[in-house]
Amino acid sequence: MKKLLIVLCLFLCPLCYAKEPFLKFEIDAEKNANSHNNMGILYVQDKYYAAAIKEFQTAILLCPDKQSSAVYYTNLANVYMKIGYPSLAQDTLERALKLYPMNFAYYQDVVQTYKMQGLLDTKLKQYENDMKNPMSEVMTGLILIELGRVEEGLNKLHQFCLIEPDLIISKGVMKYIKENSNVKL
Repeated sequence: MKKLLIVLCLFLCPLCYAKEPFLKFEIDAEKNANSHNNMGILYVQDKYYAAAIKEFQTAILLCPDKQSSAVYYTNLANVYMKIGYPSLAQDTLERALKLYPMNFAYYQDVVQTYKMQGLLDTKLKQYENDMKNPMSEVMTGLILIELGRVEEGLNKLHQFCLIEPDLIISKGVMKYIKENSNVKL
């Protein structure tokens, strides 16, 4: 028995004093968040929305301030829209915009939430009065288009592109203008 104990100690002692632990577990929050997002997408495809919401929320909780979370927020907002909760979708999309304001599709989606809630006129006034944020021009243009003032809205978007030609979002805005007008820019 004594010999067995000595052999065990000789075997285990080097493992205890090693510079690197024998078993090393690392948790990669971003990788796990991506996995939860992917699982949420699968649940959406199967129309299992409650589970999809939980997966997207978990992905967001794992990386709340990362730019990649803008995608998770957007996926969550899309589920909220599918199940008829545009106010939750609006809040979620606005969070996505704070993390990544250069995605033009996010602005289009937010305007759709305003439309579903009957907030277009109210939000138009809000964005027209916000001169500090250059992105207000984008929102104003999209809201005007949704209100049926298409030419005026397209002009606002074009004006934004003239003022901010080097922003990443400007390419998306120009593409949108070209697709929705007969005017050559």
